[in-house]
Amino acid sequence: MFNRSVVQKVLRETWQSEAIPRSAPKPSDDQSSVTSQLIYDVFGGEILKIRNKKGWHFYNRIDGKRIDFTGSEFINSSGDNRLEELPSTPDETFDYFAQEDYSTLFIRFIRLFEEAVGLKKYRSGFIK
Repeated sequence: MFNRSVVQKVLRETWQSEAIPRSAPKPSDDQSSVTSQLIYDVFGGEILKIRNKKGWHFYNRIDGKRIDFTGSEFINSSGDNRLEELPSTPDETFDYFAQEDYSTLFIRFIRLFEEAVGLKKYRSGFIK
């Protein structure tokens, strides 16, 4: 089950981590591509995009609901359907960030998420 408030808290902690490479986008920068890719890889669903003044803004749809952790001014929870939701792909979002930065972000998110939901005891020896 997708718990939006838990995921949002963990994302905030992930971005505040000193383990995130300096070349990775910061919360004040456009980080919609890397965040939407992370959410897609962990929780599934779809990656969608809309055009804004800065270019493309990426977000997710999970279980039919819009999920946007980086741009609430673009996607609101009131069900505003006037936005043109265009499908995107992982290949497209990967064009906006370095793979090494994504890997670091992904591992940090998983560790913090495990702690938040109590899964740490189930972690295999694969991720140290």
